[in-house]
Amino acid sequence: MLKIRKVLNYKAYPIEYDLIFKEQKYIRLKIVDDNIIVSAPVQAQDWEIEHLIYKNINRIIKVIEFREQNKKFEISNPGFVKIFDKKVTVYFRLEPDEKMKDTYKLYDRDELTIKHMYKKMSLEYYDVFLQRINMWKEVMGLDFKNLTVKEMKGKWGICYPDKSKIVLNIRLIHYPMVAMDYVIVHELSHLVHKNHSRSFWNHVQKFLPNYKDYSNLLKVAI
Repeated sequence: MLKIRKVLNYKAYPIEYDLIFKEQKYIRLKIVDDNIIVSAPVQAQDWEIEHLIYKNINRIIKVIEFREQNKKFEISNPGFVKIFDKKVTVYFRLEPDEKMKDTYKLYDRDELTIKHMYKKMSLEYYDVFLQRINMWKEVMGLDFKNLTVKEMKGKWGICYPDKSKIVLNIRLIHYPMVAMDYVIVHELSHLVHKNHSRSFWNHVQKFLPNYKDYSNLLKVAI
């Protein structure tokens, strides 16, 4: 299997998609979350692949517009990062001063730049997370021993009741504060109820009556 990142320009839209060559009979296009993926037989021609993209262009443009509306950061100079849903100017440089806030190292691959950005942000904004969770632990009459803030895939937070440890995803920094509040209350509630029983959700609702609305904020792709 061969995977290639491709870009096709259509009017004002640069259409980025992953092209995967593998053993199959037909060219297929699918959208997973907000990622455009085209799989094709090894012998497929460029014009055949592009024809399928143009055939689905309206659907694809909606995906691109969704991406732009919900973009959480932009790697450029200057770029931006959304902090509690508001754009903050930041810089990505080859040789940054690591002591400067809102300045991050630029790598030759975006995934490395992003990884470094979140690692640094986890330190820069740790106290914000700590202050917020300390506020909620007082409100809820609970306590914990250890807080970790880091980038995670597929989870907004984790609670280890036996260790009295809570882990929060640094990506929460992009969303309104109420979204962070929901995850904090959710994880602190696991200190009382280890599973997602009715009693657990009643406990969450006791402190956040509108928790479902806050939870829905986190269903928008990052």
